[in-house]
Amino acid sequence: MSSVYVFCLIAIFVRGGESAARCPIGWDHHGNSCYLFSKDTQSWNSSSDSCASVGASLVAIESQTEETFIQNRLHHEFASFMFWLGGTDQFVPDQTWYWVQTEQKINSGYTDWYRTEPDHPGRHHCLAMRKDLNYQWCDDYCPELHGYICEMNLEDMDLIG
Repeated sequence: MSSVYVFCLIAIFVRGGESAARCPIGWDHHGNSCYLFSKDTQSWNSSSDSCASVGASLVAIESQTEETFIQNRLHHEFASFMFWLGGTDQFVPDQTWYWVQTEQKINSGYTDWYRTEPDHPGRHHCLAMRKDLNYQWCDDYCPELHGYICEMNLEDMDLIG
């Protein structure tokens, strides 16, 4: 009976590691997604295009655990950067913030806006995280050049591969 137990533990361990192994090289696994943290500075639109070119989207942060994972990564490895996220209000007439990846309104779910943000409704239409705001969310001018974070859903990878 002990050999069956050991076999089951090995099978569970190997099965649990499959999703991490499916992330492309250079990407980080968390939950049901793979993340690419890019120091390459681009505008929000170019960053979105760069993510799309590899089958991903700018990240949509939809939970505290996802936010904590991203903030920890930024604090430990990218301390001097500002990063684009996948939120915008630039394509809708009522300036409602939404995640491009999921088309969900940002304020209807999890949010982590810095206390004074968004603060430039007429000019800043793209969502970012800034180090000096402890990597909380802020609105920014979309043509600004920042790093960016891509997110690829593991289920979408199964459909592609």
